[in-house]
Amino acid sequence: MSIFKGLGWLFRSLWRLLNFTRLMLVNLLFLAVVLTLVFVLGMQQEAPQTPIEGALTLDLDGTLVEQLTQVSPSEQLLQQMGSRDDLPQELLLSDLLWAIRSAGEDDRIQALVLQPQGLQGNLSKLQEVADAIDDFKESGKPVIAMADYYTQGQYLLAAHADHVLLNQSGAVLLEGLGVYQTYFKSALEKLNVTPHVFKVGTYKSFVEPYTRDDMSAESREANQRWLDQLWQAYVSDVASQREVEPDAISPSKEQFLERLKKAQGNAAGYALDNGLVDELATREEMNQAVIKEVGEREDHSWRGVGLKEYLAAIPDQYPQSGKDEVGLIKASGAIMDGIQPAGTIGGDSLASLLADARLDDKVKAVVLRVDSPGGSAFAAEQIRAELLALKQAGKPVVVSMGSYAASGGYWIAADADKIFASPTTLTGSIGVFGLFATVDQALSQFGIHSDGVGTTDFVGLGVTRALPPHVGEAIQLNVENTYQRFLGLVSKGRGLSMTEAEKAAQGRVWTGLDAKELGLVDEFGSQDDAIAAAAELANLKEWQVTPILPEESAKEKFLRELLGSSARALAPALKGTIPAPLGASLSALNQALDPLVRFNDPQGTYAWCPVCR
Repeated sequence: MSIFKGLGWLFRSLWRLLNFTRLMLVNLLFLAVVLTLVFVLGMQQEAPQTPIEGALTLDLDGTLVEQLTQVSPSEQLLQQMGSRDDLPQELLLSDLLWAIRSAGEDDRIQALVLQPQGLQGNLSKLQEVADAIDDFKESGKPVIAMADYYTQGQYLLAAHADHVLLNQSGAVLLEGLGVYQTYFKSALEKLNVTPHVFKVGTYKSFVEPYTRDDMSAESREANQRWLDQLWQAYVSDVASQREVEPDAISPSKEQFLERLKKAQGNAAGYALDNGLVDELATREEMNQAVIKEVGEREDHSWRGVGLKEYLAAIPDQYPQSGKDEVGLIKASGAIMDGIQPAGTIGGDSLASLLADARLDDKVKAVVLRVDSPGGSAFAAEQIRAELLALKQAGKPVVVSMGSYAASGGYWIAADADKIFASPTTLTGSIGVFGLFATVDQALSQFGIHSDGVGTTDFVGLGVTRALPPHVGEAIQLNVENTYQRFLGLVSKGRGLSMTEAEKAAQGRVWTGLDAKELGLVDEFGSQDDAIAAAAELANLKEWQVTPILPEESAKEKFLRELLGSSARALAPALKGTIPAPLGASLSALNQALDPLVRFNDPQGTYAWCPVCR
């Protein structure tokens, strides 16, 4: 939980200035877009359709997500102007899984080509893709992976290929997992900014950067455990797929240096010598390797089709048949109060979708896919209340956890009839905190003071005045009350005693592996497993899956498609308008300040997992 009015006020002013400059530039460019839109679209010729044949080529450049972030047309235009690091592309996990599974049964597809360079994703999402690749391989069709270099996540997918190609000047970058944070205690002291911390939970570490200059022993203990479990899962999977010893994936520093010396410092040679890849090749040699499998086009590339073209050519994943429905609702991102766009969970937005499912007679059960590090406790409680109403209406609710379902993400999951997760899901983080910063001492250095009169002891509170002790005590009591409510709902929802719930709480983050042992999770399984379980709980013999989505007005749809098309059309001319370093810096600053600026709980109370991002 957190009250960010102090630090948020400081950082928000800086960000608003940067954001104003950025949006002013974007709006000027939109003026040009409107003037040239008809001309640009009129000049476009209909692109020839790509034949569905040869290899399904997955050029995976972007971040794997459960739900696409709703991006305004101006942001789309900004994305085309900036570098790739400014606003990363997003790849919808469900689309990728559906394409791979469909290709395995499609006689027109002869092979799967993985080009994961540029792909980013959490371990559990990558493992779902890896499982889909394994299913594809059962068709007997080859899977070829190729890249100039592989980062750790990208290599997890490559390891599941039949043949792994690496550029002869490339590398496989396996670093391990870690949690490193920036700590501000000494800086805040020098600035005379006073953080006021309120928390419950030994392991609730969100406030530590403001109160310490290093990680606490409790945080080290908790983080080391889940990091070790996730890394062990990674090493075991890759070593098994590549048929090498685990120390080939995770060598000691002595082993690494010895082997690198043997390869004369050549990173690509090191990867080949240690069985990480099958072949070193130039880009043309990689091209020829695929051509050998699927044939050649007139332009001397291999015969194949890309992800977007293939998705457009195959049936929808969830066709509508008029049968009883299992509703599928996505809850992805931080939890905020009110109505929020896709990619963020709005308390009112998600509650409204749950209400739609409750009031729709065709929907007999609901699967809530949760991929969230938490956020507003108030918003989470509004969502939970609507979930309980669904159950009271006789409709089973099953939660399918993505990479994260922690803190507020677990708050909204705890009352489900059944909870599915993966062993590498991060969940728990059942704890609360508050943070209030005042700058009265900093201002006093410049001769700025705040004073006045009021009718009660609670008027006149603000960042420019010292926090009165009685207000601090009130905040702590509120934090403790919310923690007890959190424990209570976990105890009741999961059928645990308060002692068992407390053992699983204290703000500690657990992997799905530990969470199942503690009773926080029922079963390991995918979203499809959760859907099947929901249908079974509702006693459905024949049913269809229906995604439940927020309604979009005709005007909103028209503007999104019109302006989105113009942004794509103008992309070549606008690319590079914003220098890459500036774009990356703005993006990094925005990400760092995002929780401070956007958190909007009415009581300033948050259930948030700091490492779940």
